[in-house]
Amino acid sequence: MKNLRFFSLSLCAAALLVGGCATETTRSGKNTYILGGLVTLRKGDFIAAAPSGDQVDTTKWFGNGNPSGSSVSFFYDAVKYTNY
Repeated sequence: MKNLRFFSLSLCAAALLVGGCATETTRSGKNTYILGGLVTLRKGDFIAAAPSGDQVDTTKWFGNGNPSGSSVSFFYDAVKYTNY
């Protein structure tokens, strides 16, 4: 019985992780959504954060040489790390 519960729980967790992922290719780059958009990886987007969100510019930490335009956002753009 324990093995059946563990198997059911792990199957649901795997379905949540795999089922919530999507990748799309746009004119400006590639977007990857993980867990239904909870974590979003964008390449070459150069889009500002939402007005209600917080944006952290990584070029201030690591220098301004050749920004990639990539960004990683968490909690549906509440926190966004950018490189541009």
